[in-house]
Amino acid sequence: MDKRKIADFFDRCAPWWDDDMVRNEVVITTILDNAGIDSGIHVLDVACGTGVLFPDYFKRGVESVTGIDISPEMAKIAQSKFPEATVICGDVEDHAFDRKFDAIMVYNAFPHFPDPEALIRVLAELVEPGGRLSIAHGMSRAQLRQHHAGRASEVSIDLLHEKDLAALLAPYFDVDVVISNHRMYQVAGTRREGTIHSHGGHSHAHAHSDVHDHSHHGGHSHCDSDTPMEELLALMKYMVTHNDTHAQEMAELAMKIRDAGKHRAYEKIMDAVADFDILNAKFDAVLKELTQ
Repeated sequence: MDKRKIADFFDRCAPWWDDDMVRNEVVITTILDNAGIDSGIHVLDVACGTGVLFPDYFKRGVESVTGIDISPEMAKIAQSKFPEATVICGDVEDHAFDRKFDAIMVYNAFPHFPDPEALIRVLAELVEPGGRLSIAHGMSRAQLRQHHAGRASEVSIDLLHEKDLAALLAPYFDVDVVISNHRMYQVAGTRREGTIHSHGGHSHAHAHSDVHDHSHHGGHSHCDSDTPMEELLALMKYMVTHNDTHAQEMAELAMKIRDAGKHRAYEKIMDAVADFDILNAKFDAVLKELTQ
């Protein structure tokens, strides 16, 4: 994607952006809670647009809000609406910030960054140790894909599977929020101490099979030669892989019962799957820490 085209696209959208904004207050509250937006902190809103979350930050008593957006028109509107905030027109991947932040939010914007891994690496440098990075959308991945299928397709990439995004955060953050359901999408974590090192890309397979072998495929055994650490790592690898597969299967079956009219059951199942995803992400983060 050409970043100039992205800026031009959002410049054209800016005049009517707020008029077309739809807010789900319950989802936004959940996203802000998970992002650690609380009193006394310094927040960076990446691709802030017209400042749609700025009022929410200020209501929670944050110490300061800094927004950055590549679109001059979006940045101009945000600054005019919220003079108490600092709004930067620029590319977050190139801008030289003079400080770090307690919380960084990327809300409804992540697919407009052509290199997700590079973006995460930059944002990790900008988060204080113990601070939070949150990447969130106020709709499901499927809804977002449909939303971007029209005129936004040239300035968007597909939203990463939540597990793949969690894997990109894992070298820098303790990931404790991994949610992808029919209402929202969010991956968030707390910045660890230490220096950032370059790393290769991570990928997670999400292939399904009609028949699942519930043995540990030889990876986990009780041979006398195995140490407790080797057994633990093998078991964790097994759990992460198979938990993810079964959670995806459950989500697919839940969508079928939703189509059959069981909407309430569908919502409960998807909420449970989201909780399951959070637990699996925690295992995955520990596994990566132990194998580095």
